[in-house]
Amino acid sequence: MLKEVYCPCTQERLYHNCCQPYHNYTKRPNSAEQLMRSRYSAYALNLIDYIIKTWDPSTCPHFSANETHNTQWVKLIINRSWENKATHEAFVDFDAFYEQEGQMHRMHEISRFTKKDGGWLYLDGKVS
Repeated sequence: MLKEVYCPCTQERLYHNCCQPYHNYTKRPNSAEQLMRSRYSAYALNLIDYIIKTWDPSTCPHFSANETHNTQWVKLIINRSWENKATHEAFVDFDAFYEQEGQMHRMHEISRFTKKDGGWLYLDGKVS
């Protein structure tokens, strides 16, 4: 019997019913918030390919699996999200909690997403 695993983006849904279909490319996020959650889960699961493929090529940096290898993502809190349909952009305000080298940290970010070819891509974010 397979062990049921909760999705890293929430402890309320099982991974196979939440972000796994996005990570397997069998489903596309239909909102920036869904993409944000799936990207957080990809960081937590070290799915670098998914992170790169959901990052707008105009702003995507060179990325290495080693950059996330020593980080344990613990919790995601979505504070709010909103969309500007006129500019095809959306924003997600969130807090992510993670452990690195035995220390707990909190990262607050307002991420900006762009809609291209009917799908959402991460563009950039303001971290505080």
